[in-house]
Amino acid sequence: MRVVFFQGAFDFINWGHIRAIKRAAAQGDYLIIGLNTDKLYRKYKGREPILPFWQKKEILESIKGVDKVVPARTFSPMNLLKKYNVDVYVLAREWENTKAEEIAYMKAKGGKVVYTIRPRGLISTTEMKETILKAGE
Repeated sequence: MRVVFFQGAFDFINWGHIRAIKRAAAQGDYLIIGLNTDKLYRKYKGREPILPFWQKKEILESIKGVDKVVPARTFSPMNLLKKYNVDVYVLAREWENTKAEEIAYMKAKGGKVVYTIRPRGLISTTEMKETILKAGE
């Protein structure tokens, strides 16, 4: 069984997230999503998440192809990669430079690293928030 791991904030879940999750699920047999905790989100984003952890967890668990959702308490998923004996680590290309240790670990153990593909026409979560705020003015 090939275990796949993909970590993110998923605040709030959009079309790009769904595309990335589908790509991740296609890489193996069992997909684990590392969902950034609210505390971690606040630490690196500097603001409150729109949806609390428990709501995002339930949404992610309902998506076809997602087998398990676990809390990601640190920016580095190294402990989770080891704990779940991950075979395929999926991440967005934008995080590649911050995940050198994890990428090296996966390659050293004979695992695979796969990058998500940012689809054309994707409206980011930040852009969605701005649009909603402008509509409410």
